[in-house]
Amino acid sequence: MSIVIIAEERSHELYHPFDSIEDDVFKCTPAESHKIVDRCRADLVILDCGVDAEKGLQFMKELKTSHPGTPIIFVSDIGSEDIVLRVFKTGARDFFKKPLDDFELQETVKGILSVKRNSKETRRPFMKRTASQSEKGSGKGLSVHSVNFSHAFRYIEKNLSHEITLDDIAKEANLSKYHFCRLFKKRVGMTPLRFATFMRIEKAKELLKKDDHNISTAAATVGFNDISSFIKQFKRLTGMTPSSYRKSLK
Repeated sequence: MSIVIIAEERSHELYHPFDSIEDDVFKCTPAESHKIVDRCRADLVILDCGVDAEKGLQFMKELKTSHPGTPIIFVSDIGSEDIVLRVFKTGARDFFKKPLDDFELQETVKGILSVKRNSKETRRPFMKRTASQSEKGSGKGLSVHSVNFSHAFRYIEKNLSHEITLDDIAKEANLSKYHFCRLFKKRVGMTPLRFATFMRIEKAKELLKKDDHNISTAAATVGFNDISSFIKQFKRLTGMTPSSYRKSLK
């Protein structure tokens, strides 16, 4: 299978560990990337945006438009709550903040490609599979954290109006809550529940832009039954109260 690593030339050396894997790896700069992704029929893209996360997000939108079925791992020097949220919303399969953990990144890549291999095999039901292929298909020894993180994010996004517990999110990710929380915090830079709160406040900001939502209804819609708690969290994350935020829009 083919992996395309898109990064500025000075960052290519960070991905030397991929030179020894059995899949085809192509490194290129952003300027060369569209031709390379097309020519190689990339099964996976690793997009390293360096310090310019905004430019990376725009570039990923273009890639998802031209290659909607190609999974993308987004790598950045910056890992703020806002950036992580927008990365997943734009359609990234996974997110890594530098400095990179080479082993974890390679295991994530193996997990994504394993899923793609299985998908291709199910479309060829009359092919005989060797023992080694069966082991690969079972996913033994392979990390599927990339799929787990994506599922966890989607679960949080769909359940903002309901109570969300760490047990619920970890169950969606098919991991123990302690293991999942440790991995999530390491990868994203915050706990899953703090990330859920951030997503709730971001959704509330969208609702407060509409005339048919007052502060109480916006709070209830994003899962806050206690209005004082909502105001406290809103101010903590935005620097202003909901009413001040709404006035600033006008």
